[in-house]
Amino acid sequence: DKNEIQNLTKLFAEGYNSIFTAKTPDIEVIEDDPDDNKFIECAVALDSKIIISGNNHLKNLKKYVDIEIMSPKKFMERMLNH
Repeated sequence: DKNEIQNLTKLFAEGYNSIFTAKTPDIEVIEDDPDDNKFIECAVALDSKIIISGNNHLKNLKKYVDIEIMSPKKFMERMLNH
């Protein structure tokens, strides 16, 4: 929703950022929608600790190795409470 987007934008303005990679490993952990594996692959390639997504296939996984998967709302609650 619009409020969540504004809050995320505010975090980016305060120094949080995003990055991308062109080289990723081949990982197949989401069988119901294999296209969603690309998000896990990017997170692994970039040594990420969190994936923020509203995608149900990713959210149902909850965690891959040491990468936590959470909704934007849960992420915002965590960041605002720190």
